Amino acid sequence: MAEAINTHGTGLLIDDTGLLLRGPSGAGKSLLALELMDWAEIHGRKALLVSDDRVDLRDTAQGLRMAAPDAIAGLIELRGRGIVRRPFVRECGLDLVIDLVDALERMPEEDALEIEICGWRVARCPVPRRGIVDAGHQRLLVAEAIAAVSDNDRTTRQERT
Repeated sequence: MAEAINTHGTGLLIDDTGLLLRGPSGAGKSLLALELMDWAEIHGRKALLVSDDRVDLRDTAQGLRMAAPDAIAGLIELRGRGIVRRPFVRECGLDLVIDLVDALERMPEEDALEIEICGWRVARCPVPRRGIVDAGHQRLLVAEAIAAVSDNDRTTRQERT
């Protein structure tokens, strides 16, 4: 197993789908993660934090894995409140990358819906940051992307490039 690559982002596990939310500082990754966890809980789905702000990525024989650095496991920032605790999982697979972007593309091209990370092709969902679309629109985009990934057999969620 290769050494972990520490990356900027927020990791979540919703049901059995591992999500990595990415975007610049202040883009709303943590807020979207908290809202997705609340949304999942309301709908009777499992939702656990992997890590906020920094996520360790590991290339394994089974695919990419996300893990929480020990110092921040279970902690997430809620701006206006500070650091709060949430239920978490130490590690899970990476099945979907959510990129917070600066524009709403009406009909994204198919090649925009996947990305290469550490030699693996992973599903991707561009989600306009808050202010371009509202929170409900963001959740709908993420929910559709999770459904699309969940429709794939776990063995085809990631593909080695």
